[in-house]
Amino acid sequence: MTEHNGNAWSRFSSAFPALLLAQAVLVAGAVLNGLQGASWDGNQRWAIAGIALVQAGLVLLRLVPLLLLVSLPVLAIRRRVPRVLLLAVVWSLLLVVQAMLDQYYQVAQVPLGADLFGYSTAEIRTTLADGAALKPRGVLALVLPLVVLWLGLLLWHRRDGRGSTLATTVLLVAGIAAWLLPLPAGAKVLGDDAARGLACNKLAWFSGDVWRWRRDGAGIVSPPPVAAATQLPALDPQYPFLRQESTPDTLGDYFSPTRDGSRPNVVVIVVEGLGRSFSGPQASLGSFTPFLDELAARSLYFDNFLANQGRTFGVLPTLFGSAPFAEQGFTALGAGMPAHPGLFSVLGQQGYHTAFYNGTDTAFDDEKGYMQLQQVQQLVDMNSFGDGYQRNPFSAWGYPDKELVSRVLADSNRLQAPFLAAIQTISMHTSYAFPGQEVYRARLEQRLQALQVPAAQLPAYRANAAEYSTILYTDDQLRRYFDSVASAPWYANTIFVVTGDHRLPEIPMGEHVDRYHVPLIIFSPLLKQPRRVRAVSSQLDVTPSLVALLSNTYGLQRPARTPWLGTGLDMAESFRNIHALPLQQTKTSAPEYLAERWWLREGKLYELQDGMHLAEADDPAVRDWVAARRAHYVQANAIFMQRRALTPDGANAPLVAYQAPARPDALAVVAPTAHGVGMESAQVARIGGGVQLTAVFSNGDAVPSKPFVPLAVLATEDGRELKEVYGSAVQLPVGGKQQVQLLLPYPQACAGRCFVSVFPSDPDNGKPVGIGRYHLPVEAGAATAGGSAP
Repeated sequence: MTEHNGNAWSRFSSAFPALLLAQAVLVAGAVLNGLQGASWDGNQRWAIAGIALVQAGLVLLRLVPLLLLVSLPVLAIRRRVPRVLLLAVVWSLLLVVQAMLDQYYQVAQVPLGADLFGYSTAEIRTTLADGAALKPRGVLALVLPLVVLWLGLLLWHRRDGRGSTLATTVLLVAGIAAWLLPLPAGAKVLGDDAARGLACNKLAWFSGDVWRWRRDGAGIVSPPPVAAATQLPALDPQYPFLRQESTPDTLGDYFSPTRDGSRPNVVVIVVEGLGRSFSGPQASLGSFTPFLDELAARSLYFDNFLANQGRTFGVLPTLFGSAPFAEQGFTALGAGMPAHPGLFSVLGQQGYHTAFYNGTDTAFDDEKGYMQLQQVQQLVDMNSFGDGYQRNPFSAWGYPDKELVSRVLADSNRLQAPFLAAIQTISMHTSYAFPGQEVYRARLEQRLQALQVPAAQLPAYRANAAEYSTILYTDDQLRRYFDSVASAPWYANTIFVVTGDHRLPEIPMGEHVDRYHVPLIIFSPLLKQPRRVRAVSSQLDVTPSLVALLSNTYGLQRPARTPWLGTGLDMAESFRNIHALPLQQTKTSAPEYLAERWWLREGKLYELQDGMHLAEADDPAVRDWVAARRAHYVQANAIFMQRRALTPDGANAPLVAYQAPARPDALAVVAPTAHGVGMESAQVARIGGGVQLTAVFSNGDAVPSKPFVPLAVLATEDGRELKEVYGSAVQLPVGGKQQVQLLLPYPQACAGRCFVSVFPSDPDNGKPVGIGRYHLPVEAGAATAGGSAP
C-alpha cells in the first residue's frame, strides 16, 4: 500500500513522540537500576530522576537536527510498512547506544568517555569479556524502551502518520536552541559525585569527552604568563624533567640497620582497586581489610596518600619510575618508551635480583614492556605461570589472587637476596567473582555486624556484596602471604610496601578524590616503631624515597640525575601537602593538578581539606598560580613527547653516594595566600547529646572582611540536612583570626554516622561567602573527629 497524505517533513513531528517516550523510559530504567540498594533518601532520589530526565530531554532535542537529517530519507519512502520498520531500526540504534553507555556506567560507576580510544581491540575484548553479566533488571531496562518505541511507531502507522510541517519546524528550531542551554548538573541539589554521575546523560558525557580529547590533543602548550611563572624553573629543551637527584631520606629515622650489615630486600604489593574509603582506620565506608588494618598498626601508615592515576594504566611507571603520563599513559608509548632510572633498574644495577609477579596477561597496558624496559630479570604472568595452578573460571583476567600468592610463595625460598620483588593482584576487578566466593559472602555479613552498620544502610552494602566479598578474599590472601613468609630466612631484612593502583569505582564514591585516595603501608621487621602519617604524598614519591632510604641508611648509591616527578614521602603527622603533582583519571582525560592544598580540575579550583575532601574555591590569583604549574607540567610533557627522551643516560644512570640536601624542605611548594574569608582549622567533638564545633576563621585580604555569620550544618551520610546552627556575626581585620564555637544537637537520625559542614555565610541569604570545611565526620558515640588545616 502506498500513502500520499503528508510528506517526510511533517511526518517527523508526528513520529517523534514515540522516540521521546522511549527515551523517558530508558532514563527511568537506568535511574531505577542505579538506585537499587543505594542509600539516598526519597528527596535525593527524586532529584536524581528529575535531573536525569531533563538532561535526557535536552540531549534528545539537541539531536533533532541530526535525527531529522538521517530520518528524512526514510520518512520519504512512499510505502508505509517499510517506512515504519526502517524508522524503527534507525531510532532503535540511538536507544541501544545509550543503553550500552548506561550499562557501562552501571558496571564501572564512571561514564564512558574518550578513554575508549585509549585501548587496543584486544584489551577492549578482554575488558568486555569480564564485564558484569546483564541482570534481569538490566535486560528489562534495555528491552522496554525498544518495545515502547516500536509500539509507539506502530500506533503512528495505524493513525496514518499524519503530521504538521509547522510542528517539525518548531522542533528543529527548539533543537538548535537547545544547544544554547547548559545541561543542568544538579551540583547544588545532588550531594555527591555518585549522585551526579547517575543523573548525568551518558551520551552527552561521551560526546563531550571525545570532543574535548579531539580538540585538545597533544602538543606544546603556550608558556604560562610571566607573572605567574616567576617561581618556575626554565625547561630543558631536550630533557624537560631532568634534575639533580636530591630527595631527602625522610624514612631513614624509622629504620634500624640490618643485623648482618646486608642490604635489605624490598617487596612491593600493588593491590588492584584498593581504596582508602573501605580500608584502614576510620575508613568512610568501614574497613573491609581486617588484615591490612592489623599490618597498618605496626607499620608506617599514610592516611592521605594518592594514586596518581584513576585506572591501572599508569601505576607501574608512577610507582616504580616516578614518570610522567605522556599522552595516554607512559606505557602507551609501547616500543617508544624511553629508558630511565627506576626502582628496578637502580637496584638491579647494584646486584639485586628482580622479579615481577602478575596473574594476568601483562601485554594489557603493555606492563610487560615497561618491566622489560626496567630490566626485570624474572617476569611471571598468566602466560608463564606454570603448571599446577587453576585459572579463574569466572574471569577472563587470569589467575585469582589465591593462586597468585601460591605462585609467589613457591619461589619465596629460591629468591636470591638481596632482591626486589613486585606483586600485582587482580581479583578486586570486574567481574568480582572467584572460586569459593560463597564463604566470603557469609563473612561479609559477619563483617557488617562487626562494623555495626545501621540496618537502613545494609541494602546498599548488600547491593555490592560481590565487591565487598572480593575485598575480604584478597585481604585474606595477603594475610596468607605475610604469615607464610614470616618464617623465611630473608624476612627479617625485608621492607614491604603495600598500596592500591587506584580505588575501584564499582562501590559508589562520595567524592572525586576518592578515585585516587589509596592506602600506603610500609612494613618491615627493621622498623623501630610504627607511625601514622597524615601528610599528603603520592605514588610519584615512593621510588625517590625508597632509593634515598637505601642509599643513605643502607649504603647503596642513587642516580646523580633523574627525571623523577616525585620529591619524596612527607612524614608529617599533621595534615598538609608540600608537593606539586599531576593526576590523570583515564588515559585520555585532561591532567588534573595538585599544588600545596589547591587542586585544579577542568578549570575549577578546589581546596584539598583535612579528611581528603575537595571544597570548591573562587580565588582567581590562586587558580592562576596552580594553572601555571599545571601548564608547566603539560609543556614539559609535550616536549618529552616530541623527543621521547627523559635522560641522556637511559636506565643505567651514573650512580653516586647519598648526599643530604642543604635544605630538606627545598622542594616544598609554597602557595600564595588565599584571598577572602577562610578557615584555618575545624574540629568537632561529641559532648553529651550534642556536637561541639570549634572553628578558626581567618581573613586573607588586605582590607577588613565584610561581616559574615558562621554557619554549621549537620547532615546524614546521604546528604540529607538535619540541623543548621548560626553563630554571631563576625568581621575580621586585615590578617585577623577568630575562634568560634557552635553547639549542634545530635538527633536520632544520626544513629550511624553524620557529617558537619561549617562555612562563613552571608548574613542576609545564608550563602557561603568564603571557603569552609565540609564533610567532617561525627561517629555515633565518638569522642572527637575532624582536624586542623596546614
